[in-house]
Amino acid sequence: MSSSYELHKDNEGTFNFSLKTEDGETILVSKPYFSKGSAINDISELQHICNYENNYQRNVSDGNEHYFELQTPRRKIIGTSPMFSSVESMENAIGLAKSVGSTKIINTH
Repeated sequence: MSSSYELHKDNEGTFNFSLKTEDGETILVSKPYFSKGSAINDISELQHICNYENNYQRNVSDGNEHYFELQTPRRKIIGTSPMFSSVESMENAIGLAKSVGSTKIINTH
């Protein structure tokens, strides 16, 4: 299995996508979109910006868990990672996002 974007339509008709590794691990999840085209546009943008360090905003939740947001150069959030128990785990996930984020594979569900 290759790394891919998984594009989903929910029961309410909105779309979201996730970036998954070759092992099926979810690296980040998007916000909801009202149209498939808008979601695909942000996937395209993510494919182009994922390699740039300054697009990753590192955060700590109220529960002291670590996560990151991938943002455009204009600071629009495109995707948010799962929560991680350590900075090291979060940094590993950022490394994965950089290495697999440019994948052209988009699976629709």
